[in-house]
Amino acid sequence: MSCETVIHVENLGKCYHVFDTPGDRLKQFVLPRLRQCIGAGERHYFSEFWALQGVSFDVGKGESVGILGRNGSGKSTLLQLITGTLAPTTGNVDTRGRIAALLELGSGFNPDFSGRENVFMNLALQGFHQDQIRDCFESIAGFADIGDFIERPVRTYSSGMYARLAFAAAIHTEPDILIVDEVLAVGDAPFQQKCIKRLYRMLDDGVSVLMVSHDAYQIRAICQRALLLQKGRQRMFDLSHRVMDEYIASSCEIAPTAVAASQSATVSASDFAISIHYPVLISEDRRGITELKSHHPLDIEFEYQIHGHYDENLSFVVNLYREDGVYIFGTTTGMQGIDEFSPSPAGRVRVSFPTLPLVSGKYKFRVAVNDGRGMSILAEAVPVCPFSVIDDFCVVGIIDLSHTWTHEITTAEPIKSSTL
Repeated sequence: MSCETVIHVENLGKCYHVFDTPGDRLKQFVLPRLRQCIGAGERHYFSEFWALQGVSFDVGKGESVGILGRNGSGKSTLLQLITGTLAPTTGNVDTRGRIAALLELGSGFNPDFSGRENVFMNLALQGFHQDQIRDCFESIAGFADIGDFIERPVRTYSSGMYARLAFAAAIHTEPDILIVDEVLAVGDAPFQQKCIKRLYRMLDDGVSVLMVSHDAYQIRAICQRALLLQKGRQRMFDLSHRVMDEYIASSCEIAPTAVAASQSATVSASDFAISIHYPVLISEDRRGITELKSHHPLDIEFEYQIHGHYDENLSFVVNLYREDGVYIFGTTTGMQGIDEFSPSPAGRVRVSFPTLPLVSGKYKFRVAVNDGRGMSILAEAVPVCPFSVIDDFCVVGIIDLSHTWTHEITTAEPIKSSTL
């Protein structure tokens, strides 16, 4: 493990014993010892289930690494092995520095203790002295912003309150490594924004981040490298954009979840809301088109409004899908290298396609307003602007790829037979 490596995982695996009946569990506990006493051969009364097997990778100091995979692929098991809450069956994990882990919601909390007592207990287990905890407690309570509930048993908390307090406590431990397992998906919009801002700051300060997300774009936006797990095995560990492409290609369900089957959408927060309005398709100065010839130009335009106080930068997103949900195209202003946009009370966004080489079929768009770095969705509208493409039946498939044909006459030569 080099001095610049903070997490080293080598041939890591976790195997569970699965018993068909409680009686088999008792047999496995008692009978092997009896068989050993009488010199009989070994026999097992369980089947093996490998939740994780053969995983190896490194995380460098100040690096952000994402973990992708479908449900049941072993992501949470891997994080628990790294944090030490599970013992590996094979392989080993080496870590360097203080780890702050946000795994299962509320893990590490005693439900009968108050929020204050849990904060003191968790930070004490991290090696903080009572004076240090007292000095930072007000900052933790302020970040969590759960009011008088900080003095009440955490079993009375909602999932959002759990998430607020857990995140607040974790980031105030000044970790060298932050491990996050989808916990940012819990809570209301203002809390998510606050967490994301702090996560950005920690990344800028050189904290190493290991995060699990089902959102491939989120991984691409924030992580330099990514690990793809499939059925408990390591499928790929590479630059995040390459892993994201592999993940999307291997996924059977690549259509997004529609937030609204309407022409506008709003994500509300306590102090601001951003809404999307009037998405429209434009082709050759014709607005509101619903039918397009293949290879003709196409623009999609939408307007947005900011209601209330929002002073962070913005970025914009466009995605194209076939009617059956097949993902065709997606990009963001950030991915295109366009600078973040300063917030304004209202604005209009247009994405222009000089030529759209789609084949005959029905299609739909998704548009969104994200935060400046593209990690958080502030507003989205999907599906919008459904349209049809007509062509001259020169090709079939999804897109009409530019190509040429060549043909030449060659001299036919007799086929030589071979002797076997």
